[in-house]
Amino acid sequence: MDFKIGCQTLPYSELPLQRALEGIARAGYEYVCLYTKHAGGEVLGPDSSEAELQEVKRQIEGVGLQTVMMFMPSGGVTVEGAVDLWKKRLDEAKVLGAECVLAWGPWEYEVWPGKKFGLAQWKEMGDQWFEAMKPVVKHAEEIGMLITLKPHTGLTAYGNVLLATVERVGSPMVQVCYDGGNVHFYEGLYPALDIKDCAELVKAICVKDHIGPRANPLFPVPGAGDVDHKAMLEVLKPHGFEGPVVVERFEGMFKKAEMIPELIDALAAQTCQYLTRVKEELAEE
Repeated sequence: MDFKIGCQTLPYSELPLQRALEGIARAGYEYVCLYTKHAGGEVLGPDSSEAELQEVKRQIEGVGLQTVMMFMPSGGVTVEGAVDLWKKRLDEAKVLGAECVLAWGPWEYEVWPGKKFGLAQWKEMGDQWFEAMKPVVKHAEEIGMLITLKPHTGLTAYGNVLLATVERVGSPMVQVCYDGGNVHFYEGLYPALDIKDCAELVKAICVKDHIGPRANPLFPVPGAGDVDHKAMLEVLKPHGFEGPVVVERFEGMFKKAEMIPELIDALAAQTCQYLTRVKEELAEE
């Protein structure tokens, strides 16, 4: 099972992008997923130029990493001007050599974690999201860039919902990036069972662990919590999964904004070792 082990720059978002890339490379990763913001500023903002994009590419390649994924711009696809920004991000991902761009559906909660939007309002929000996605998906098809939807409540909450959303979108360029940590945290479900409902659509994985009941805000180093990443990957193995497996968070009891760079490096390396071990064990089975 030859999946690609990578790390998002998100754990380093308080630091400059260059420092994030250096830390990820030193931690043993070959692949990187770009987050949207670093050190309080946009990495590639609405007005970023071709020269700025090429500079980001130079930074990534300069530390020996390969871009495998990128985040869509923050704020969602239904806000004013977002469709053009999302299409721009697809173009940027193409230039950087990414396999896919990471996205998710609208937020389902009026007040987290107990009050969802009313049915009529939620239906309208969902319809608006599907309508806004149409030109984005068309552009993805035109340039050959995959969009992967990840669990984050609502239209992309968990396995069966992801399956229904992808089917409604109706494009081979929209698939799933499964996030077991989010499924466990937001929905209180066991990811290794839930992933079976959308396994044939999973083209990437976001790695995060979670401890405790639904909505408990504790995300330890992967391998130390309740999410069994090996069991999830075993479900995907018969489907020939070889996509990106990218680490999203591992701060545990620490406050992310207060973590020194060397601590982030150490936890990133520990997670890389964990995923490498999982990959080796799956190869032996």
